[in-house]
Amino acid sequence: MDRITHFREFLTRRPDDRFARYSLALELKKAGRLDEAADTFTALLALHPTSGAGHFQLGTLWQERGDDERARACWEAGLRALEGATDPENRRSIREIEGALASL
Repeated sequence: MDRITHFREFLTRRPDDRFARYSLALELKKAGRLDEAADTFTALLALHPTSGAGHFQLGTLWQERGDDERARACWEAGLRALEGATDPENRRSIREIEGALASL
């Protein structure tokens, strides 16, 4: 079973699982299925708006597709969602997003 199928099947049993949805989006992106990846990242953020890694990766996807405006909007939304975050994972995401915004 390929990884995309694995994560899709897992999500049928646990549709709110943040890690599985994020992993599925990354696998779709790696496979070049960018529209599906964007939709999956968007679904992730609808369920888990404080997923800093989700905001970072979706913004990166938009930037790689040449849509800097959408990338900026996604990253800025991520910073707003993570405002006041103190846990190490989200602090790292904030730094990644800030660096991405600085590179635009």
